Amino acid sequence: MILSFAWTTDALLAGRKTCTRRQWKEAHFQRWVNAYRKGNLVHDAVDKVLFAGGKRIAKIRLTCEPYREALRDMPESDVEAEGGLWAGKQEFISLFGGDPDKIVAVVRFELVEVLDVKS
Repeated sequence: MILSFAWTTDALLAGRKTCTRRQWKEAHFQRWVNAYRKGNLVHDAVDKVLFAGGKRIAKIRLTCEPYREALRDMPESDVEAEGGLWAGKQEFISLFGGDPDKIVAVVRFELVEVLDVKS
């Protein structure tokens, strides 16, 4: 499976990003949960979606089963785990329309390998 990191690519490749929150439909979320439960832990990371010319840039390994969480319940420490690009939790929540009650998918991972990408 594939996760796109777009504007957090640098944080991912530097090893600073170890968590991502996504607004996924239930079926897509369940595919990630099922992959974890089947032991399929290593996945491709891309710099943008492949159909838009994205490239595979790294391999990541899930470190726990993906789960759902309200943004208000996000630990403050996850601002750093999300790549450290935001001043705080409220600024991060603003990416999702500012609604702290929004339920998102949380995927925790570790960087396994940075791929040699030729431009």
